[in-house]
Amino acid sequence: MKKHIRTKCDHLFLVVSIVMLAGACGSKAPVIGEYPPLPREQPSPSMASPSSIEHDPLRKSVVLIEQPSSNPIVTIRVVFDAGSADDPPGQEGITRLTAMLMAEGGTQELSYGEVLERLFPMAGEIQVQVGRDQTLFLGRVHRDRLDEFYEIMRDVLLHPRMGESDFERLRTQALTELTEELRQSNDEALAKAWLQAMVFEGHPYAHPELGTERSLRQITLEEVRTHREKVFCMGRATIGLAGNYPQPFADRVVKDIERLSGPHCVGRRHLPPPPSLPSRIAIISKEQASSVAVSMGFAIEVNRNHPDYPALTLAASWLGQHRQFVGALMREIREKRGMNYGDYAYAEHFEQDGWSTFPLSNTSRRQSHFSIWLRPLKPEQAHFAIRLAIYILRRLVEEGLSLEEIQRMKRYLDGYYPLFFQKESQRLGHAIDDRFYGLSEGWLERLRRGWATLTPEGLHQAIKAHLKLDRLQIAIVGPNAEELAQAIAEERESDPSYPEGRSLGADVEATDRIVRTLQIGIPRERISILRSDSLFK
Repeated sequence: MKKHIRTKCDHLFLVVSIVMLAGACGSKAPVIGEYPPLPREQPSPSMASPSSIEHDPLRKSVVLIEQPSSNPIVTIRVVFDAGSADDPPGQEGITRLTAMLMAEGGTQELSYGEVLERLFPMAGEIQVQVGRDQTLFLGRVHRDRLDEFYEIMRDVLLHPRMGESDFERLRTQALTELTEELRQSNDEALAKAWLQAMVFEGHPYAHPELGTERSLRQITLEEVRTHREKVFCMGRATIGLAGNYPQPFADRVVKDIERLSGPHCVGRRHLPPPPSLPSRIAIISKEQASSVAVSMGFAIEVNRNHPDYPALTLAASWLGQHRQFVGALMREIREKRGMNYGDYAYAEHFEQDGWSTFPLSNTSRRQSHFSIWLRPLKPEQAHFAIRLAIYILRRLVEEGLSLEEIQRMKRYLDGYYPLFFQKESQRLGHAIDDRFYGLSEGWLERLRRGWATLTPEGLHQAIKAHLKLDRLQIAIVGPNAEELAQAIAEERESDPSYPEGRSLGADVEATDRIVRTLQIGIPRERISILRSDSLFK
C-alpha cells in the first residue's frame, strides 16, 4: 500500500490479507457468519505470545545501491525489511500505522502541515508504502533543492514527531479504510484479500497491512513508538539513490541511516512455512452487489531466486498477463465470450503501479503464492466463469505447453517486460528487489537466461511440481451466496448466459459443453459463506 505525503486523501489500491477462513465440520452446511477453523498441521504463529516469536539476525551494515545518471530529478528509496509480518499478536496493523505516523505526522521541528508547505514550492514528494516484508520511504526532488528536501526526509526517518493528535487522526483513517473502503466498497480488493487469508491461514502474512478492527482500536501511541525502534533499524535498511546527485550525498545518507541502530532493534520475524490445506471456497455475501469478484490460488515454494521461477513466470503469463490479451484466460473469458473486464494470473504477489499495467516494486515477499483474478462477472455467469478458469488451469497442469507456445510467450515477454524499467525510479526499485532476493544478476536478465533453455518437458515438470490443484483456494465476493454454494457443491450444470441468439463459433461451443458440467470437486462442508462486515474484526 502506498501513500503520498503531499495529500491526505489518496485512494488506496492495495492487496491486503486477513484473518482465517475455513469450512464447517461434519455434514452441517456453514451459515452466514460461521467460519470455524479447519484442523491445522502446526500451531498458528498468530496465537503465539510476542516473547516467543523468533527473529532473524540483523544485518551488520546498511546496504547502498547507487544508479547515478544525468537525470536532474534525484530519487531516494529507503527500504526497510519490515512489514505487516512483523506485527506482534494483538497489534496487527502496527507496522503500517507506525510508518504512516512517521510520514504523515510531521517531524520534531515541523508539523505535518508545515512539512507540506515546505515541500510544495520544491515540487518534492515523499511517499510511504507498506507490504508484508518491506516498507518503502520514497523521496523525489530536483537536484537544485536536494539539500533542503533531504533535511525534511531525514527528519521523517530519524526524528518523527509521533504526536498524539496525528496518531488519533491516522488510526481513525486506517479504521475507515479497513471497515468502509475494503469491507464495503472494493469487492475486487476484498476477494484478493480473502484469498491471501485462506492461503496463509494462521501465518504472519494472514492479516492485512491495515490490521484488524480490534487491534487498531487497542494499539497505543507508546506501542507505536516502541515498534518504530524495533523494526525501522539500520540492520534492516537498504538505501537506493538515482539521478544527478553530488557524490558526497550518498555518504551523508548512509551515515544518517546508521544512526537507526538503537538497543531495541530486532531482526525481521522468522516465517514458518505456509499451511498445507485442502481446496476450499469462501463466498463473502453481498446481496447489494451487481457483480461478482473471484480470486483463486495456492501457496508455492518458488520466489525469484528459485530455479523454477522463470518457468512459472512464463506459465502465469500464458494464463494471463496483467491487463494484456496475450493470456488464455483473457482471450477465452473476455475476448471470446465477453463475460467481464479482466482475467489474469500471477506467479508471485502482484500490486499494480498506479494506473499502469506494471508491477509495483519493493513489495517483495519471502514466501509466495500463485493466483488468478476474475474481475468482475455478472452473477448469472460466475459459476460458469469459475469453471472455465479451472478448466484452463487444469489443462495447463495436465498438458503443459508446446514449443510453439513457449516461443510465442518468450517473444512477447522479451518485448513487454523491459517496459517495467522505463523510469529511473522503477529501475532503482527493481535493483533493491534483486538485493532482497539475493540475485546475482538482474531480474529480467535472470528470466531471459532461464527462458533461453526452457523446453516443453522442463516447463511441464515445473508446472506439475508447484501448481497443486488439490490445494486451490477460491475467494468469491458477490450476491446469491447460498445459491452459488449449493450449485458448486452439487456440481449443477452452469449456463454461460450469453445474449439470446448470439453464436460464438463451433470451438467455443465445444469447450462450453465440457465446462458446463466440469467437476470442481469441493464439497459443501468446505464452502463457507461470510458477511463482509464480519471480516477483519
